[in-house]
Amino acid sequence: MKISVLSFLVYFFPLLSFAQEFSENETARNLEDKKKVSVVGGLSYVDNSFALSYEGKFFRLRPNDAFYTEFFLKYRWVDVSFSFAPKLTHINNDDLEKGKSKYFNVGFTFFLSPKIRQYLYFSQVKGLYFQDIKEFFQMLYDNNYNKEGYLQFPDAKYRSFKGETSYLWIGNKSDYRSFNSMTYQPLKDVFVISTGLFYQYNILSDMNKTIYQGNTFTEIKNSPSKDVRIALRSGAGIQKKIKNWYAILEAYPEIYYAKLIGEDFHEFNIGGYSNGRIGYDNGKWFFGAGAQLNLINSSNENFYSATQWLFRAGIGFRFNSPTFVNRNFDKIDNILK
Repeated sequence: MKISVLSFLVYFFPLLSFAQEFSENETARNLEDKKKVSVVGGLSYVDNSFALSYEGKFFRLRPNDAFYTEFFLKYRWVDVSFSFAPKLTHINNDDLEKGKSKYFNVGFTFFLSPKIRQYLYFSQVKGLYFQDIKEFFQMLYDNNYNKEGYLQFPDAKYRSFKGETSYLWIGNKSDYRSFNSMTYQPLKDVFVISTGLFYQYNILSDMNKTIYQGNTFTEIKNSPSKDVRIALRSGAGIQKKIKNWYAILEAYPEIYYAKLIGEDFHEFNIGGYSNGRIGYDNGKWFFGAGAQLNLINSSNENFYSATQWLFRAGIGFRFNSPTFVNRNFDKIDNILK
């Protein structure tokens, strides 16, 4: 069985800020932040599916997990995020029919200059199941085939490498960062405009082993499926602050090129990304919740049109970083200057 896959999980944060004069209090607060570490712990829900192409038709391939534990850490110019699927509770529904999934991702954000932001991201999902099994068997046999259940790929790995380079037409990194992460304290009303180049490389592998209704099959032979996607997105965001409360809203239309490597499937098309968040931040502790919506439109039957959305909520705090950490980062800062 020849398998081709296109994923449309997009987990990016392109935005910008409006350059304004800081007041003395705001300047002092930013200087203090150089000696503080910000940490956020939270929970996110991701509606995530992949496209599986077989004999000209598309079927949904999904991980069994949807809820993920997330952590964000910020210290000076280092922004790190990572998440995984919690197994200590029954919030994810590993079961006999769908099998088990394991999930992990890590991301880094940094600025190459006050106007240029770089984002790098890696994620891996292991253990997938074939959701449209009834339709698949009806295609193989006949329309009277009515068996239910799911076809599991317990060893399947879906790895995604992502990056984005954004340029701030209006704004700079001081304001931009509060859009990008809950760890940054919003200090003022901000309007941002940016253009970002997004690039993604995906690999689906280890699909040889399948399980259906308790029976294991290993006869299926296939090679890893690979795809790339490049998107150019431009848009704007706005941040409104009322005392310690804030709200953020962003919208970024995009044009993209997608290609299944080794297959004669590729296309140019359009899509969009939007993000909204509300929160509270008093400088010492903070919390927030938000949602993202990613829409991929495809006119090519060999690609998968999808709407992917995410909801997250988190709570965090700031604390003074150790003296030896400050000292070593001061040396690095002097070198970078």
